[in-house]
Amino acid sequence: MSVITCLIVDDEPNAVQLLEDHIRKVPFLQLKAKCYDAFEVLEFLKTDTVQLIFMDINMPQLSGMDLAAMLPRDQHIIFSTAYANYALEGYEYNAVDYLLKPVTFKRFMQAVNKAQSLFAQPRQETVVKEVPVSADYIFVKSGKQLIKVEYDKVLYLEALKEYVNIVTADSKMMIYKRMKELEEQLPANFVRIHNSYIVNIDHIQHIADNQVVIGKNKLPVSASYKEAFLQLVNKKLL
Repeated sequence: MSVITCLIVDDEPNAVQLLEDHIRKVPFLQLKAKCYDAFEVLEFLKTDTVQLIFMDINMPQLSGMDLAAMLPRDQHIIFSTAYANYALEGYEYNAVDYLLKPVTFKRFMQAVNKAQSLFAQPRQETVVKEVPVSADYIFVKSGKQLIKVEYDKVLYLEALKEYVNIVTADSKMMIYKRMKELEEQLPANFVRIHNSYIVNIDHIQHIADNQVVIGKNKLPVSASYKEAFLQLVNKKLL
């Protein structure tokens, strides 16, 4: 019998303890980590993986649904919560199952057996046709959607620790990605002006007092990026 690695995420210590007790009774489950908020999960998954996540929905800052939207689509999740009205939304995230608290061992085993049957199914090999990567746009995962973002509509990008805000004239989209990773994908008209900001030079309205103005936004130009930024600007100088 194959072992299924798993992780618990719940901000209630009693709920974590109950799930941990249930997991220890099941020979084919191996608990790799316990997390008490979504950010701990994201940190863990940077260096490790699990096959199954037992995930609370009601959590501070980032809910279980928010977290699920940031994870790979093939990540298996069993949601748990005290609120039955979340069940339908949970299944929209391809959840294996949905457990109502307090979770009985009998109901827990039903969910786990369902997960085990999924892992037991042979994977179908698919042939992925390679297509040229467009330099004009990217797709951004937002909730349950993949949103097409055209580079020429992006005003600037803002780094927020492990996240990046992609700002256009009429929207902001937060994605789970480091600025450095995203910077490598950007076309030449994007330039870094600060540790926290990359701007689309095509949308700059004016530059003054170590600030860049784009629409209603005034963004700082830091000393460490100023020289490279002004070199790029000088190429457009009349």
